Amino acid sequence: MTNKEKYIQLCANENYADKIPLFALPFWLDEVAENWDVCIVGDASTKLSMTSVIAVLPYCWKGNLITKRIYLPDLSFYQSVIFLKNDLSLKEKNKIAAELFKQLPKTVKSYFKFLPEYIDVDLSELNYQKEDYSTYIIDKKQQVLSLSTNHKRNIQKGIKQEYIVEESKNIDTSFALLTSTFERQHITSKINFDTFKKINLLGRKYNFGKTIDCFDKNKNLLASIFIVIDKQSAYYLLGGYSTEFKNSGAMTFLLHDVVQTAIKQQKDFNFCGSSKKGIATFFEGFGATKTSITIWKKSLL
Repeated sequence: MTNKEKYIQLCANENYADKIPLFALPFWLDEVAENWDVCIVGDASTKLSMTSVIAVLPYCWKGNLITKRIYLPDLSFYQSVIFLKNDLSLKEKNKIAAELFKQLPKTVKSYFKFLPEYIDVDLSELNYQKEDYSTYIIDKKQQVLSLSTNHKRNIQKGIKQEYIVEESKNIDTSFALLTSTFERQHITSKINFDTFKKINLLGRKYNFGKTIDCFDKNKNLLASIFIVIDKQSAYYLLGGYSTEFKNSGAMTFLLHDVVQTAIKQQKDFNFCGSSKKGIATFFEGFGATKTSITIWKKSLL
């Protein structure tokens, strides 16, 4: 049995359901990655089985022998080592991480974005370069959101004008709005419509994600977002608003509604980061906490 086959079995085991984030689940990787595989480290004292697995490292790759590289698919936010055994010391985690990364195939480039809980794991001795990044998270225990004055104003505007929030019934229209953000910035969209449609269908099948729209009472589409969820968190992956109604405050109203739903479901809400100050300020306006994460890169070029 290959590591990939073992990992698929492991992910189907309910004992690990809370430990594997969405971006590392086989059905997600099958859809978003050109190719994927996994490195596994088990307890050396026992025969490798599902119950003896200590840590895993799922990774996505593309290219051929001379261009092969490990990459992060556009719709994935994390690509990380995952420790399945509790109470490991940092020294043990670093040793296990080194074992995992030494199993990786030879590539011209590698890119990993670690989960926040593994901020202290160090790959520098393996010649990986560290890059600091941040995301913005609202803890599920935060029952009352610390909203900025501007956010409160926009939410009240939405209430007064009777905005409607509902799951998208027209994926084509929602997708056009979501990708308009990239067009305004003269950036190529991260995702094409066919992939987006497949992910939405997959989201319904496995109940992990959906596109949500915000309309005014005249049925004008004001804003759309695409979120995904796993056992622990909800993730804001894509968002867009109509420039015709850019002062409507609909994006704030929509996100506030979705954040509240996540908290009611006892899930953290992850805004999935941004390096742009204006966007970071927008996220922090919901009471989100800036959370450090680590990107590890290696290049032979």
